[in-house]
Amino acid sequence: MSANNLFMKSGWITANAPLRNGIARYIPQLARITIKFCKADGSSNGVRQFIQQDVVQFAKQNPSVVVYLKPRRHRTPVIVAEYLNGESHWQSLNNFTVDEVGSWVDYYRTHSGREFMAQTKMTYTDYPSIQGMWHPHVHSDPALVVTELPNDELSRTRNLKPSATENLIDMFNRQVKIDKDFTEGESEKLEMRKQGK
Repeated sequence: MSANNLFMKSGWITANAPLRNGIARYIPQLARITIKFCKADGSSNGVRQFIQQDVVQFAKQNPSVVVYLKPRRHRTPVIVAEYLNGESHWQSLNNFTVDEVGSWVDYYRTHSGREFMAQTKMTYTDYPSIQGMWHPHVHSDPALVVTELPNDELSRTRNLKPSATENLIDMFNRQVKIDKDFTEGESEKLEMRKQGK
């Protein structure tokens, strides 16, 4: 076991996946489930129906879970779930229906065993950055903060290809600039060449 697992940080992922359970393989966290009920009391009727109909199927589908049935006289029915991390959870099943008992058994089967903890953030990493979290404005120009809006410079579209008309205007302006750079003698020679003389 590495030192990272000894001092696990609390967060969104680790609270629901102890020791990174399920990343390489899944180990069910529920070790033992004890169903305590009364054989004659009416408040245990749903629990007794669950035991008659579903408990054998549940035990076959979950071979890693030990199921204990504990009859008790004149006591309310309860379910006790014990997990690999040593946690134990208790739930009263007083006057529950078969479906409600089945849903609580399924809830404890899929639970990690850890107590509920408040999730302060949705992200988790083993190596948090000392520079802070990344956001879209990390590398923005600080001058944008004091810019008065609306701003024509910032409102213009960027990375937009010029249209055909804009290309023609640009070509014309370059040609005019080239024509202005000619000396008077060179421009006369150019005019004569254009006319075919």
